[in-house]
Amino acid sequence: MDIAQLRCFLAVAEELHFGRAAERLHMTASPVSRIVKELERELGTDLFVRGYHRIQLTPAGRELARRVPPLLAEFDRLRSEVQLVAAGEERVVRLGGSHLSPPGILDAVVECAEKGNPGREVDVALAPSAELLPRLERGELDAAVVHLPVAEPAMMSIGLASYHFMVAMRHDDPLAGRPALSLTDLVDRTIVTYPLTLQPLAMQGLRDDLVRRGLRHFRLLAGADAAMLAGHVRRTGELTFTLSPETGGSARIFDDPAFALVPLVDAPRFRLGLVWLAGRDADRVVRGVVAAVRERWSRGEIEV
Repeated sequence: MDIAQLRCFLAVAEELHFGRAAERLHMTASPVSRIVKELERELGTDLFVRGYHRIQLTPAGRELARRVPPLLAEFDRLRSEVQLVAAGEERVVRLGGSHLSPPGILDAVVECAEKGNPGREVDVALAPSAELLPRLERGELDAAVVHLPVAEPAMMSIGLASYHFMVAMRHDDPLAGRPALSLTDLVDRTIVTYPLTLQPLAMQGLRDDLVRRGLRHFRLLAGADAAMLAGHVRRTGELTFTLSPETGGSARIFDDPAFALVPLVDAPRFRLGLVWLAGRDADRVVRGVVAAVRERWSRGEIEV
Protein backbone atom coordinates (compact mmCIF):
# COMPACT_ATOMS: atom_id res chain seq x y z
CA MET A 1 0.00 0.00 0.00
CA ASP A 2 1.61 3.27 -1.10
CA ILE A 3 0.75 6.97 -1.29
CA ALA A 4 -0.19 6.88 -4.99
CA GLN A 5 -2.67 4.07 -4.32
CA LEU A 6 -4.21 5.96 -1.42
CA ARG A 7 -4.58 9.15 -3.47
CA CYS A 8 -6.31 7.24 -6.25
CA PHE A 9 -8.58 5.43 -3.81
CA LEU A 10 -9.57 8.66 -2.04
CA ALA A 11 -10.38 10.45 -5.31
CA VAL A 12 -12.67 7.57 -6.34
CA ALA A 13 -14.21 7.39 -2.86
CA GLU A 14 -15.05 11.09 -2.94
CA GLU A 15 -16.29 11.18 -6.53
CA LEU A 16 -17.89 7.69 -6.57
CA HIS A 17 -17.02 7.68 -10.25
CA PHE A 18 -13.81 6.42 -11.87
CA GLY A 19 -13.98 8.87 -14.77
CA ARG A 20 -14.39 11.97 -12.60
CA ALA A 21 -11.69 10.72 -10.22
CA ALA A 22 -9.34 10.24 -13.16
CA GLU A 23 -9.99 13.81 -14.40
CA ARG A 24 -9.25 15.12 -10.92
CA LEU A 25 -5.98 13.18 -10.84
CA HIS A 26 -5.07 14.19 -14.42
CA MET A 27 -5.12 10.53 -15.44
CA THR A 28 -7.35 8.27 -17.51
CA ALA A 29 -9.93 5.96 -15.98
CA SER A 30 -8.15 2.71 -16.86
CA PRO A 31 -4.99 3.19 -14.72
CA VAL A 32 -7.06 4.55 -11.84
CA SER A 33 -9.24 1.42 -11.90
CA ARG A 34 -6.13 -0.78 -12.09
CA ILE A 35 -4.45 0.96 -9.13
CA VAL A 36 -7.59 0.60 -7.00
CA LYS A 37 -7.85 -3.11 -7.87
CA GLU A 38 -4.19 -3.59 -6.89
CA LEU A 39 -4.93 -1.93 -3.55
CA GLU A 40 -7.93 -4.23 -3.03
CA ARG A 41 -5.75 -7.27 -3.76
CA GLU A 42 -3.13 -6.10 -1.24
CA LEU A 43 -5.78 -5.55 1.43
CA GLY A 44 -7.62 -8.76 0.60
CA THR A 45 -11.03 -7.12 0.42
CA ASP A 46 -13.27 -5.14 -1.92
CA LEU A 47 -13.38 -1.39 -1.30
CA PHE A 48 -16.18 -0.66 -3.78
CA VAL A 49 -19.37 -2.31 -4.95
CA ARG A 50 -19.27 -1.74 -8.70
CA GLY A 51 -22.59 -1.32 -10.49
CA TYR A 52 -23.34 -0.62 -14.13
CA HIS A 53 -23.81 3.14 -13.74
CA ARG A 54 -22.60 3.78 -10.21
CA ILE A 55 -20.29 2.54 -7.49
CA GLN A 56 -20.60 2.49 -3.71
CA LEU A 57 -18.14 2.08 -0.87
CA THR A 58 -18.12 -1.18 1.05
CA PRO A 59 -17.83 -1.02 4.87
CA ALA A 60 -14.09 -1.57 4.48
CA GLY A 61 -13.98 1.20 1.88
CA ARG A 62 -15.82 3.60 4.17
CA GLU A 63 -13.36 2.91 6.98
CA LEU A 64 -10.37 3.45 4.69
CA ALA A 65 -11.91 6.66 3.30
CA ARG A 66 -12.24 7.93 6.88
CA ARG A 67 -8.63 7.14 7.76
CA VAL A 68 -6.81 8.19 4.59
CA PRO A 69 -7.25 12.04 4.54
CA PRO A 70 -5.27 12.73 7.75
CA LEU A 71 -2.57 10.29 6.61
CA LEU A 72 -2.17 12.12 3.28
CA ALA A 73 -2.19 15.50 5.00
CA GLU A 74 0.53 14.35 7.40
CA PHE A 75 2.58 12.98 4.50
CA ASP A 76 2.29 16.29 2.62
CA ARG A 77 3.38 18.21 5.72
CA LEU A 78 6.28 15.79 6.29
CA ARG A 79 7.47 16.18 2.70
CA SER A 80 7.27 19.96 2.93
CA GLU A 81 9.11 20.08 6.24
CA VAL A 82 11.88 17.78 5.00
CA GLN A 83 12.30 20.03 1.97
CA LEU A 84 12.51 23.03 4.27
CA VAL A 85 15.21 21.40 6.37
CA ALA A 86 17.11 20.49 3.21
CA ALA A 87 16.88 24.10 2.05
CA GLY A 88 18.41 25.20 5.35
CA GLU A 89 19.16 28.85 5.89
CA GLU A 90 18.60 29.76 2.27
CA ARG A 91 14.85 29.34 2.17
CA VAL A 92 12.50 32.30 2.02
CA VAL A 93 9.74 33.19 4.46
CA ARG A 94 6.50 32.26 2.73
CA LEU A 95 3.57 34.44 3.75
CA GLY A 96 0.02 34.38 2.47
CA GLY A 97 -2.19 37.44 2.49
CA SER A 98 -5.89 37.94 1.82
CA HIS A 99 -6.16 40.11 -1.29
CA LEU A 100 -9.04 42.00 0.35
CA SER A 101 -7.18 42.91 3.57
CA PRO A 102 -5.98 46.50 4.17
CA PRO A 103 -2.51 46.81 2.60
CA GLY A 104 -1.11 48.56 5.67
CA ILE A 105 -1.81 45.52 7.85
CA LEU A 106 -0.17 43.10 5.45
CA ASP A 107 2.81 45.45 5.01
CA ALA A 108 3.27 45.53 8.80
CA VAL A 109 3.22 41.71 8.97
CA VAL A 110 5.83 41.54 6.19
CA GLU A 111 8.01 43.92 8.22
CA CYS A 112 7.59 41.61 11.22
CA ALA A 113 8.56 38.59 9.10
CA GLU A 114 11.73 40.41 8.01
CA LYS A 115 12.52 41.46 11.58
CA GLY A 116 11.98 37.95 12.93
CA ASN A 117 14.06 36.41 10.14
CA PRO A 118 16.90 38.82 9.39
CA GLY A 119 18.58 38.24 6.05
CA ARG A 120 15.79 36.09 4.63
CA GLU A 121 13.66 37.07 1.65
CA VAL A 122 9.93 37.30 2.35
CA ASP A 123 7.69 36.01 -0.42
CA VAL A 124 3.99 37.02 -0.27
CA ALA A 125 1.18 35.13 -2.03
CA LEU A 126 -2.07 37.11 -2.40
CA ALA A 127 -5.27 35.07 -2.62
CA PRO A 128 -8.67 34.66 -0.92
CA SER A 129 -8.53 33.26 2.60
CA ALA A 130 -10.24 30.07 1.41
CA GLU A 131 -7.29 29.39 -0.93
CA LEU A 132 -4.58 30.31 1.57
CA LEU A 133 -5.76 28.06 4.40
CA PRO A 134 -5.35 24.74 2.50
CA ARG A 135 -1.89 25.87 1.36
CA LEU A 136 -1.01 26.63 4.96
CA GLU A 137 -2.29 23.21 6.03
CA ARG A 138 -0.16 21.51 3.36
CA GLY A 139 2.94 23.30 4.61
CA GLU A 140 3.30 25.47 1.48
CA LEU A 141 3.07 28.66 3.58
CA ASP A 142 4.67 29.53 6.91
CA ALA A 143 1.86 31.86 8.01
CA ALA A 144 -1.01 33.77 6.45
CA VAL A 145 -3.05 36.91 7.05
CA VAL A 146 -6.69 35.81 6.67
CA HIS A 147 -10.13 36.67 7.96
CA LEU A 148 -11.08 35.06 11.26
CA PRO A 149 -12.24 32.71 12.61
CA VAL A 150 -10.76 29.59 11.03
CA ALA A 151 -12.30 26.18 11.51
CA GLU A 152 -9.13 24.10 11.45
CA PRO A 153 -8.32 23.08 15.06
CA ALA A 154 -4.61 22.68 14.27
CA MET A 155 -4.26 26.36 13.42
CA MET A 156 -3.21 29.06 15.85
CA SER A 157 -4.03 32.75 15.37
CA ILE A 158 -3.27 36.28 16.52
CA GLY A 159 -5.91 38.96 16.00
CA LEU A 160 -4.57 41.85 13.96
CA ALA A 161 -7.52 44.12 13.14
CA SER A 162 -11.24 44.65 13.58
CA TYR A 163 -13.08 46.23 10.67
CA HIS A 164 -15.12 49.39 11.11
CA PHE A 165 -17.51 49.21 8.17
CA MET A 166 -18.99 52.04 6.17
CA VAL A 167 -22.07 51.75 3.95
CA ALA A 168 -21.31 52.41 0.29
CA MET A 169 -24.13 53.64 -1.96
CA ARG A 170 -24.79 55.78 -5.00
CA HIS A 171 -24.30 59.51 -4.42
CA ASP A 172 -28.04 60.16 -5.04
CA ASP A 173 -29.26 57.50 -2.58
CA PRO A 174 -31.80 58.79 0.01
CA LEU A 175 -29.41 57.69 2.78
CA ALA A 176 -26.42 59.51 1.32
CA GLY A 177 -26.89 62.69 3.36
CA ARG A 178 -26.96 60.97 6.75
CA PRO A 179 -24.03 61.59 9.14
CA ALA A 180 -24.21 57.92 10.27
CA LEU A 181 -26.35 54.83 9.83
CA SER A 182 -27.38 51.87 11.96
CA LEU A 183 -28.43 48.44 10.77
CA THR A 184 -32.07 49.26 11.47
CA ASP A 185 -31.83 51.88 8.70
CA LEU A 186 -30.95 49.11 6.24
CA VAL A 187 -33.59 46.45 6.96
CA ASP A 188 -35.57 47.16 3.78
CA ARG A 189 -32.51 47.47 1.54
CA THR A 190 -30.56 44.82 -0.37
CA ILE A 191 -26.97 44.31 0.74
CA VAL A 192 -24.59 43.00 -1.93
CA THR A 193 -21.50 41.14 -0.72
CA TYR A 194 -18.65 39.02 -1.97
CA PRO A 195 -19.35 35.24 -2.14
CA LEU A 196 -19.30 33.21 1.08
CA THR A 197 -16.65 30.94 -0.44
CA LEU A 198 -13.98 33.61 0.10
CA GLN A 199 -13.72 32.46 3.71
CA PRO A 200 -16.86 30.46 4.53
CA LEU A 201 -16.70 30.66 8.33
CA ALA A 202 -16.01 34.41 8.50
CA MET A 203 -18.43 35.39 5.72
CA GLN A 204 -21.22 33.13 7.01
CA GLY A 205 -20.72 34.51 10.51
CA LEU A 206 -21.08 38.05 9.17
CA ARG A 207 -24.24 37.17 7.31
CA ASP A 208 -25.74 35.32 10.29
CA ASP A 209 -25.08 38.36 12.49
CA LEU A 210 -26.81 40.63 9.99
CA VAL A 211 -29.82 38.29 9.81
CA ARG A 212 -30.07 38.19 13.63
CA ARG A 213 -30.19 41.96 13.60
CA GLY A 214 -33.03 42.22 11.13
CA LEU A 215 -31.51 42.32 7.64
CA ARG A 216 -33.17 39.99 5.16
CA HIS A 217 -32.22 40.98 1.64
CA PHE A 218 -28.84 39.88 0.34
CA ARG A 219 -27.19 39.41 -3.02
CA LEU A 220 -23.94 37.48 -3.45
CA LEU A 221 -21.57 38.38 -6.26
CA ALA A 222 -20.13 35.58 -8.36
CA GLY A 223 -16.54 36.67 -7.71
CA ALA A 224 -14.31 38.73 -5.43
CA ASP A 225 -13.75 41.68 -7.73
CA ALA A 226 -13.91 45.16 -6.18
CA ALA A 227 -14.61 46.81 -9.54
CA MET A 228 -17.49 44.38 -10.11
CA LEU A 229 -18.86 45.20 -6.65
CA ALA A 230 -18.66 48.97 -7.23
CA GLY A 231 -20.20 48.62 -10.68
CA HIS A 232 -23.09 46.63 -9.26
CA VAL A 233 -23.81 49.25 -6.57
CA ARG A 234 -23.66 52.03 -9.17
CA ARG A 235 -25.93 50.19 -11.61
CA THR A 236 -28.59 48.84 -9.21
CA GLY A 237 -28.62 51.25 -6.27
CA GLU A 238 -28.08 48.38 -3.82
CA LEU A 239 -25.81 48.86 -0.81
CA THR A 240 -22.60 47.25 0.33
CA PHE A 241 -20.15 47.42 3.22
CA THR A 242 -16.62 48.69 2.79
CA LEU A 243 -13.73 50.11 4.75
CA SER A 244 -12.67 53.73 4.58
CA PRO A 245 -10.79 54.48 1.34
CA GLU A 246 -7.98 55.72 3.57
CA THR A 247 -7.16 52.07 4.36
CA GLY A 248 -6.18 51.63 0.71
CA GLY A 249 -6.46 48.53 -1.42
CA SER A 250 -9.88 47.53 -2.72
CA ALA A 251 -11.64 50.11 -0.50
CA ARG A 252 -10.33 52.89 -2.76
CA ILE A 253 -12.75 51.83 -5.48
CA PHE A 254 -15.44 53.86 -3.67
CA ASP A 255 -13.32 57.03 -3.47
CA ASP A 256 -15.30 58.42 -6.38
CA PRO A 257 -17.93 61.21 -6.65
CA ALA A 258 -20.37 58.60 -7.98
CA PHE A 259 -20.57 57.07 -4.49
CA ALA A 260 -21.38 58.18 -0.95
CA LEU A 261 -19.90 56.54 2.14
CA VAL A 262 -21.68 56.74 5.49
CA PRO A 263 -20.27 55.31 8.76
CA LEU A 264 -22.13 52.32 10.22
CA VAL A 265 -22.33 52.87 13.98
CA ASP A 266 -23.35 49.33 14.97
CA ALA A 267 -21.38 47.36 12.41
CA PRO A 268 -20.99 43.60 13.01
CA ARG A 269 -17.53 42.50 14.05
CA PHE A 270 -15.30 41.27 11.25
CA ARG A 271 -11.70 40.41 12.05
CA LEU A 272 -8.36 39.85 10.38
CA GLY A 273 -5.59 37.75 11.88
CA LEU A 274 -2.30 35.94 11.40
CA VAL A 275 -2.64 32.15 11.37
CA TRP A 276 -0.11 29.32 11.37
CA LEU A 277 -0.04 25.58 12.04
CA ALA A 278 0.44 24.72 15.70
CA GLY A 279 2.82 21.91 14.74
CA ARG A 280 5.13 24.39 13.03
CA ASP A 281 5.89 26.36 16.22
CA ALA A 282 9.29 24.71 16.47
CA ASP A 283 10.32 25.91 13.02
CA ARG A 284 12.61 28.90 13.49
CA VAL A 285 11.11 30.80 10.54
CA VAL A 286 7.55 30.47 11.82
CA ARG A 287 8.69 31.20 15.36
CA GLY A 288 10.43 34.36 14.17
CA VAL A 289 7.34 35.64 12.36
CA VAL A 290 5.00 34.91 15.28
CA ALA A 291 7.30 36.44 17.90
CA ALA A 292 7.72 39.67 15.93
CA VAL A 293 3.97 39.96 15.28
CA ARG A 294 3.18 39.36 18.96
CA GLU A 295 5.61 42.13 19.90
CA ARG A 296 4.18 44.61 17.39
CA TRP A 297 0.57 43.83 18.34
CA SER A 298 1.22 43.69 22.08
CA ARG A 299 -1.63 46.15 22.68
CA GLY A 300 -4.13 44.01 20.81
CA GLU A 301 -6.08 44.39 17.60
CA ILE A 302 -6.33 47.72 15.84
CA GLU A 303 -9.50 49.12 14.32
CA VAL A 304 -9.50 49.92 10.62
